[in-house]
Amino acid sequence: FVKTKTCNEGQRQGVQEYYTNSMGWDGKSLRYAGLSVESSILDSRTRKPEEVVRRHYDAFIKVAEEFDSTMKDVCQSNVIMTDLDQIFVFMNNQRIYSESTISGSFLGIAVAFVVLFVGTRKLHISIFATACILCVLISVIGSITMLGWTLGVIEAILLSILAGFSVDYVIHLAHAYVEAEGDTAKRVKEAFSDMGTSVFSGMLTSVVASIPLFFCTLTFFAKFGTFLCLTIALSWIFANFGFMSLLVTFRVPMDKKCL
Repeated sequence: FVKTKTCNEGQRQGVQEYYTNSMGWDGKSLRYAGLSVESSILDSRTRKPEEVVRRHYDAFIKVAEEFDSTMKDVCQSNVIMTDLDQIFVFMNNQRIYSESTISGSFLGIAVAFVVLFVGTRKLHISIFATACILCVLISVIGSITMLGWTLGVIEAILLSILAGFSVDYVIHLAHAYVEAEGDTAKRVKEAFSDMGTSVFSGMLTSVVASIPLFFCTLTFFAKFGTFLCLTIALSWIFANFGFMSLLVTFRVPMDKKCL
């Protein structure tokens, strides 16, 4: 049988030669047989979200278990499933990226809160500023999701450092507000007067500097440019229109004896 010519057109090899990678012989009997199965959705050129790939992974595992239940005694071993394109390996990595991104983001927010509290020594200001940073985080994640990004190594790294980028403008305005004198309205006006132009100039230069990165051929630099532009712009928006609005809305007294 192993010397019989195959029926494939243009490949008149023996059965053993043609199926050398999918069938194993020990000289007397067939020891293993391999089956190649392709997914109708997954392919080697694109990377799907982890939840989509996992549904297919679970389906393949179910098929393997069905083979085990019917053929284990005959084959004398369990089915071994191999992912030739390493799509399922990347799926497992995506779960790790997701967990590390979440933990890194919340750790960054916690550190930002501590920095804000040390810098202003006012609890309500630290809470308002941290809430704005959280809004920036959610907005950036939503924006890159709408752009079609999936969670990978680059995205996990960028999201982990997002809180550090987001704290810059809000802490400048918070410090200026604390150092100002008078009621809430006067403090807000003085904070904008002292730091408004500087904060806007910093935002503008950073956004303009990120634009050339959009045209890079390397994926990391292109994505970093997009991430930097989104983060800086949203940080400025939430610092000016979110954080300062919260201060005016709640009008918490700035008693020096009160945190």
